[in-house]
Formats: sequence, structure tokens, C-alpha cells
Amino acid sequence: MRLSAAATVGILLSLVLILSSCGEDGTTAAGGTASTANTSGDPSTSGNAPSQTKPAGNPCRRQLRGFIDAMGRLRDDLARGLSYDDYLREVQSTRTVYARIRAGKLTAPCLVASGGPSERAFNLYIDAANAWGDCLATVTCSTRSVEPKLQHKWALASHQLAVAERGLRVVSRG
Repeated sequence: MRLSAAATVGILLSLVLILSSCGEDGTTAAGGTASTANTSGDPSTSGNAPSQTKPAGNPCRRQLRGFIDAMGRLRDDLARGLSYDDYLREVQSTRTVYARIRAGKLTAPCLVASGGPSERAFNLYIDAANAWGDCLATVTCSTRSVEPKLQHKWALASHQLAVAERGLRVVSRG
């Protein structure tokens, strides 16, 4: 099932509100230990020095890079030409990578800049697989008649993927 853009934004904002009320260990701030605020701007005066607050590597990049790369390979293979079975196999492989993403561990900027566009791209690739499969299952449908629809979905997916790639670069720099 696919959600509308407004529903996706609503879910992402809800997720941000929920996650912002959690401590690093997943407990609520009210139920967990008090955090030490650093109002002086000097990281050495706080128990939360930069090396302690940032995990090694960028979690956004670490979680989304494989998913985005898998769709990039799918896009490249489509440009060379794929049979329906090969396309389906690649979409399924990408779905496996997608299933490993733990969205709850991603920041709001990551979700907005890269997570949303990459998920929209993947939904378009799935829609194209469904349209292609529906056509193949219908006697009166020819591959020629469904091709413009597939090309359109793939072009939209490619655009969303480019947006996700740019967003990941921007978030990874921050």
C-alpha cells in the first residue's frame, strides 16, 4: 500500500516528535536520567562532548547508502535493458536492502532530504513492476502498450533517486 505525500509528511513529523522525546538509550527524558545542558557553548564543560554524542560514521549515510546504490544499479540496468523476470529479481533484491533500514534511527533531516525521496523512487519501481506484471497477465495487453507507462514511472523514479542522492550528500556533510 502506498501513502500519499501528505500522509508521508505527517508520519515523518510524528516520528520526529516521538524520537525527540526519547533519550539516547530510547527511554523518555522524563523517565530516564537528566541530561546535562551546556549553555556555555564549550563542549568540554558538558558530559556530552562531541565525540560522545555523535556515533562513528554518519547514520543516515550508513543506513541509506546501500538502498540508494541498489536503486542506482536498477536504474543503470534498465538503461541497458532488462526482461520482466530480471527486473522483478532486482526489485526484490532492492526490497531486501530496504527491509534492513531502521527508520527510527534516522534523523528528521535525513528522512526529509533522502529517506522520503528514496522511498518514493522505490514505490515507483514497484508500481512499474506491478503494471508490467498486470500487462503480462492480460491477453489483450502488449508490452508495447504498457511501455510508455513504464518509461514514465522509471523517469519519475530516476528523478526521485537523484533527489535522494543529493539529499544524502547534503545530510552527510552536516
